[in-house]
Amino acid sequence: MTVIFDLDDTLYAEMEFVRSAYREIARKHGRELLGPMLDAPSPREAFDSTGLPIGELLPIYRNHFPDIRLPWQSLYTLASLKNRGHRLGIITDGRSLTQRNKIRALGLERFMEEELIFISEEVGCDKISGWSFERVMELCGEGERYMYVGDNPMKDFVPGNRLGWETVCLINGAKGENLFSQDFSLVAKENRPKCCVDSLTQLLGFDSLKKL
Repeated sequence: MTVIFDLDDTLYAEMEFVRSAYREIARKHGRELLGPMLDAPSPREAFDSTGLPIGELLPIYRNHFPDIRLPWQSLYTLASLKNRGHRLGIITDGRSLTQRNKIRALGLERFMEEELIFISEEVGCDKISGWSFERVMELCGEGERYMYVGDNPMKDFVPGNRLGWETVCLINGAKGENLFSQDFSLVAKENRPKCCVDSLTQLLGFDSLKKL
């Protein structure tokens, strides 16, 4: 089976990246800025708390090499799936440099096939367009089975559902700090995932993901 993952708030908690950016901003512009940024309820308000121009902060936020780690649940699940013979990849929205830095910092290259990593800025369209999903199917073949694992019901499962993929939502994978709502009442029924898990390790019990 080919298993494609979302990146932010699925394989790791995106707020860890955000806090890494805050620390980098504080290193460059003053340690006294860190406390107010960490206390702010959102990145926008954190930036406002510094009193610095947003044009000086955004490049640091987007381009710094983040101090982030892969949670054990992700590490164990990815290693197990790869050892079972499944093909793994990523479809994520975002800027190329930002997302590539995250992938490198998390050590995901050891699990993911490079040709199955799709970043919206690199391919010229976001995930909801479905292009990256269709490209995965072209690369892996018509007889293959496909799964997409994400966290955002507003967009993560739309193309996979349309194309007949198994779609799985990780609930509260960021331990209450998900940057996007997981309120399924806000999306149409046909755009909801086919199933939900509380931990990525639950994927290992799926019949479709047992050893090939």
